[in-house]
Amino acid sequence: MTVLVTDEERMPITAAGYERRSRQLERLRTAERRRLSGLLREARGEGALDDNPMLVDLLDEQAQLEQRIGVLEAQLAAVEIVSPPSDGRADVGGVVRVRDTASGEVLQFELVGPIEGDPAGGRVSIAAPIGRALIGQRRGSRVDVATPRGNVLLEVLDVATALPRAADMGSRADGGARSASQPWR
Repeated sequence: MTVLVTDEERMPITAAGYERRSRQLERLRTAERRRLSGLLREARGEGALDDNPMLVDLLDEQAQLEQRIGVLEAQLAAVEIVSPPSDGRADVGGVVRVRDTASGEVLQFELVGPIEGDPAGGRVSIAAPIGRALIGQRRGSRVDVATPRGNVLLEVLDVATALPRAADMGSRADGGARSASQPWR
């Protein structure tokens, strides 16, 4: 599949996010296709499509797999790997530590491209309200963020370059670098 994308249409992505997506695509193209192929071969031996619900289900699963592969291929064709910020401003690939001025709670976010957001994992997309509000901010800035739960005033405590997560590093004898969710420790 060839996808033509102009520079204006390119989506930013971190190097780690690109690696994660590439590994996922490779796994789907190889191991998952091979697994489904074997199951389909077995199911086809058990009768025609009309009287073989297992074959119908496997064909649906195969269509979903091919759709997911197509989506990943299109996403990877439309991204631009960006370097983490080094000028003290929050941007894709940076980690921002903030304080909710109302509750005093300190939160930390790694800012990532639109296709790699994972709020539960501490990765906030720049397309999300908090990500949009933090882009370009420096230590000491205050931003008012409109969230689904209402407005939140955040004070930027620090901005750092994201460090590779152990899960992004593959297997290393030393277990990889410190977690990007804790770069200040």
